Amino acid sequence: MALIETGDDISSIKLIYIFNLVGSLIYPILIMGAVVAYEKKQQAPAWLQSHYLFQINGFFISLILLMISWGLLYVGNLYGLVVMAAWIVWNISRSVKGWKTLKAEKAITNPKSWLFG
Repeated sequence: MALIETGDDISSIKLIYIFNLVGSLIYPILIMGAVVAYEKKQQAPAWLQSHYLFQINGFFISLILLMISWGLLYVGNLYGLVVMAAWIVWNISRSVKGWKTLKAEKAITNPKSWLFG
């Protein structure tokens, strides 16, 4: 039984992209999206697995960037705000790109990319 029951794979992927968008402001929601993606990835068709992998990879990149941002802010360096703003733009752009690719029923070309697949 899944942690969050979402129905079919396409609904799950859409939900995770929404989690990523909302997670730009409420960080713990990013964890929920990563957990759902990890749970659903194995039984999905190959083209949908690329979306799950894209989302999982995006979560770990987000974690790295947020830790850098928080670390800079903790030591009093305001460049942490620049890193955080860049992360928000990156996260939203990546989620929109993934959503559009899903809507076109295509796989993510390079799901392990640090940019936009």
